[in-house]
Amino acid sequence: MLKILKQFKWFLKDYWWRKDNILSWVVLIVLVALGFGVVEINVRINEWSKSFYDTLEAFQADKLYVLIQEYLVYVAVFVVAAVYRGWLRKLLIIRWRSHLTERLLGDWLEKRAFYRIALKQITDNPDQRIAEDVNIFVSRTIELFISLLTNLAQLYSFIAILWKLSGTHTFNIMGHDITVTGYLVWIAVVYALFGSIFTQVIGKKLHELNYRQQKFEADFRASLVRKNDNAEQIALYHGESRERATLRGEFNEIIGNWRLLMNRERNLGFFTTAYDRFSLMLPVLASIPLFMAKAITLGGLMQIRSAFGAVFNSLSWFVFAYTILPEWSATVQRLHQFRENILTEQDNDKPAPLSDGLEINGLNIYTPNGEAILSNVRAKISPQKWTQLAGRSGLGKSTLLRTIGGLWADYDGAWQAPKGTSLLLPQRTYLGSGTLAEILSYPDTHIHDDRVYHELLAEVGLEKWQHDLHKAQNWAQTLSAGEQQRIAIARALLIQPDYLYLDENTSALDMQSARYLLNLLKEKLPHTTVVIVSHQPELADMYDEVLDLSAFKAA
Repeated sequence: MLKILKQFKWFLKDYWWRKDNILSWVVLIVLVALGFGVVEINVRINEWSKSFYDTLEAFQADKLYVLIQEYLVYVAVFVVAAVYRGWLRKLLIIRWRSHLTERLLGDWLEKRAFYRIALKQITDNPDQRIAEDVNIFVSRTIELFISLLTNLAQLYSFIAILWKLSGTHTFNIMGHDITVTGYLVWIAVVYALFGSIFTQVIGKKLHELNYRQQKFEADFRASLVRKNDNAEQIALYHGESRERATLRGEFNEIIGNWRLLMNRERNLGFFTTAYDRFSLMLPVLASIPLFMAKAITLGGLMQIRSAFGAVFNSLSWFVFAYTILPEWSATVQRLHQFRENILTEQDNDKPAPLSDGLEINGLNIYTPNGEAILSNVRAKISPQKWTQLAGRSGLGKSTLLRTIGGLWADYDGAWQAPKGTSLLLPQRTYLGSGTLAEILSYPDTHIHDDRVYHELLAEVGLEKWQHDLHKAQNWAQTLSAGEQQRIAIARALLIQPDYLYLDENTSALDMQSARYLLNLLKEKLPHTTVVIVSHQPELADMYDEVLDLSAFKAA
């Protein structure tokens, strides 16, 4: 548990130690004050209950109606306080969640950490960590904190009442007279301690089971998303049976862990339910000697029952919170691991020194597992020229392209990045979501005049989509692979980078279309330096220089 609290400390300081976070502190203070106010109302109702039942026992109707009016006032105040407690709690949750989501999103996307995390597969389901785990973490943290403070205030308020009501009594046990002061308090303490110990013994494995359940659920959701994104390919392969078996296997993991979880919670439930139900009668049973001796009235008995319940519930906070604590601790661990992986990959970012051109001086490139791909690569890329990276398939051409494009960090040696803007177009074009105009402008958020897009679409051979510029749909499924590569060329024409890296981004096009689009780039971007990977030998005459990487193959 100490390890979890240490991991939790950063998330706490990151939000609550900020100097510009005064409003959240105000909301928290008001929320706690309302909780204390509810405790005060409960204290008054506890005192009221003695008067009410004593009056009822004495058949004093005139006083009874006054007490009922008093109770209605307490209820009205209680309702207002309870409603605003819920409202302010939700306000605090969304403020903290907004900050933490923005913080994790920013760190995840900074220094290409998200790319290397996905490449190395060191964090499962980052989407769930950011979307669901953050929500659970914030909601449960506030819920546990507020309930703990409220229960401490309730314990402080009612333990004095229960101590006073208990008085000092002498009990004869096995022939011995034992005098006890505040014996009802001691009964509540011992019973709550007994419950806490047994709860920990029975439920100690719930943390691990909740952690695994969150992982299996996220894996299953991610797998469903992948099937939806690749629906056409699956259908073309007639892979429905294979995919059904894969999904069934993943869901069986959910079922298996769920059964372990429900069995463990069942065992815990047997104890906590019995523990809770018996506590309702325990103060009455413990007070029977006082009542039978006429040391207390019926009103006193009801007051003792109410005070005992308040003290017992406060002391049993750990027992009743145990269904939440395993889920909370598992979420803290998942978010901590996610953040640690982000920081690790940010540290792995290797920005090359800038120069007037692209120079490679003894570069060694490795896989994420440390296996050498290319060794001692040396080259100087001529500015404003077209250079092809040549060599057999699988040699490492695309990896070198990603290295000089600033993506790949698994390398050593030296190279100098060129000044100016750069753009890398991969074989598979990422379209994103939104209107066609937004997709053409990606990654820029600025939307140009429609005439700009009309000209672009006409130039790259997509004029049939000119009237759908502001139509939002799933363009990844609407456009063919070749049309998506045309979109990528249109983006390059719009961005006009100083350095353009092309990784087989005309592979889905016929030769005539591929040649046309590359000539279009040469015409429209005459001052752009282009480094290209292509397995279309018919385009060989379009390159000014060829860098054969076969000589740099790692031994």
